[in-house]
Amino acid sequence: MYVVLLSEFFESASIRVWKWDENMDAWQQIAAMPPASSHKFYGKKVDINCSGAGDEMLVCLNSAEVCTYVMCNLVRNEWIELPQCYTDEDKTREFVCAFSFEPRIEADI
Repeated sequence: MYVVLLSEFFESASIRVWKWDENMDAWQQIAAMPPASSHKFYGKKVDINCSGAGDEMLVCLNSAEVCTYVMCNLVRNEWIELPQCYTDEDKTREFVCAFSFEPRIEADI
């Protein structure tokens, strides 16, 4: 299980990823967005949602002022900002959400 949060400290913001360590029975920080990338979220009410597989996690950060989408490699702590999404009318999409699901297809024979 992972927790992704935006923390504000000394007039700066930081996106951090924590993982539950069953051996230590405690949360361990495993990744943090570089300050130069995360500072723009300071003072914003940011909606954060994520979805991941393996060592990669898609992190969507949306607020009234800023919308950013990044891929995070949790093992290497690498954060790559993705290009903006556009609608069919070439307008910037105002909100994108990471949504994961487990398909359960059942059929009676």
